[in-house]
Amino acid sequence: MKERDNKKFKSLGVNAFLNAFKSSLSVLFPLITYPYAFRILNVEGMGKVNYATSIVSYFSLIATLGVSSYAVREGAKLRNKKEDLEKFSNQIFSLNLFTTFIAYAALAVSLVFVQQFSGYRLLIVLSSLTILFTTLGVEWLNTIYEDYLYITIRSIITHVISLILLFLLVKNQNDYYAYAMLNVVSTAVVCILNWFYCRKYVKLRLTRKIAIKKHIKPILTLFANSIATTIYVSADTTMLGWMCGDYYVGIYSIAVKIYNVVKQMLAAMYLVTVPRISYFIGVGEFDNVKSVFTKLLSNIMLILLPSAVGLMTVSREVILLMGGEEYRLGIPTLQILSIALIGAIFGGIITYCLNIPLGRERYNVQATSISAVVNVVLNFFLIPIFKQNGAAITTLIAEFLVLFYCLYQCKDIRNYVDAPVFSKNMVQTLAGCVVMVAVNTMISHFCSVVWMRLIIKIAAGVLTYGGLLVALKNELAISLLEKVRHRIQY
Repeated sequence: MKERDNKKFKSLGVNAFLNAFKSSLSVLFPLITYPYAFRILNVEGMGKVNYATSIVSYFSLIATLGVSSYAVREGAKLRNKKEDLEKFSNQIFSLNLFTTFIAYAALAVSLVFVQQFSGYRLLIVLSSLTILFTTLGVEWLNTIYEDYLYITIRSIITHVISLILLFLLVKNQNDYYAYAMLNVVSTAVVCILNWFYCRKYVKLRLTRKIAIKKHIKPILTLFANSIATTIYVSADTTMLGWMCGDYYVGIYSIAVKIYNVVKQMLAAMYLVTVPRISYFIGVGEFDNVKSVFTKLLSNIMLILLPSAVGLMTVSREVILLMGGEEYRLGIPTLQILSIALIGAIFGGIITYCLNIPLGRERYNVQATSISAVVNVVLNFFLIPIFKQNGAAITTLIAEFLVLFYCLYQCKDIRNYVDAPVFSKNMVQTLAGCVVMVAVNTMISHFCSVVWMRLIIKIAAGVLTYGGLLVALKNELAISLLEKVRHRIQY
């Protein structure tokens, strides 16, 4: 690729940093908000909110219809052709508004006729407002142009607003309606800011010329994948609520909240490469695809494995600090989900960063469909016996099923990965994780104060893991260290 062409792109490293920083805010703010909310609303209150949210997620699927992933993949190929992109964006936006209307119609029918929803109707209606605001927010336009600086600044604004409203509105255990509204407010703020900001790229308007025949097949394929994914992600909470009640949903929710925060932060690092890889594939530059994908896998592995192992070793401290003794049953749940992180992130890299740009979303659908069926079937057997831990086990199995199935189907994956580089990094990373576990295990026996033990474990884990990688002359670790030294000096 010529040097002048590179100038069209923003640095993937900067994008990954900004997106990871934005997701880090999803770690920082929950450290403040979740403990407060879990203690004020108690287990039952949090269980009600999370049950309503899980119901809304199904109808949200109808509204999104796989539009976002399709828009990013195809829009990235058109981002240097403003007129074509504007035409494409108007078609996608109009189609998305139509599917949103269908989603609300289906939700209204369900609220009237499904008896199990009778005690949650207001909560479900409140939570469903996120569907409309997500559609109007057209976040996919920012992703097409890799505008992660704006996304990060906007994220800071919405988190601050949510934090202020949390302390103002949620003051006792009956304020779970107000707590449910916080997510709606955050989505509304994103929608309003995006609606004006995105005018710098295209002027969105409704159109009757949607070119439905062109878009419908890939969108429906991605939609099928979203359905299957949501089933195996949300079915656990829904089925746990039906079988065991709000108390166990509340216990499960604290572990899932922590799991999702870490998962989103790690996913942020690979999602920034989707438009870039889509562009390279669109112009036939497969050497660049291999270079970007190999670097992506190696960088993610360097962070993913110690994150999963580290979270497993500090699960007790995190649960007790965030929820207190009332949520102690969630400790083994979080430990199980920590292992699931590995399958979830590696699976996400294959499905989002390779299969979708290559137009192989059918493999994603097959993988997630099989996982969804296995998840639901196993829930019937494991939840009655192990309750929230049974739900976590089925999530772990589902995440790894997606990964293994996609690896099996992508027989040409070696064309996109530099195997020797990846294997060397994996061996060094695993060695670092073993040392980190040994150190954190010893710390558990010598420190009894929960918050102090957590801080010491995190610090010791980072230092021992990073130190061993440097000692083993891991190129990625040394490169990162050199960048840090350079910034300190200058």
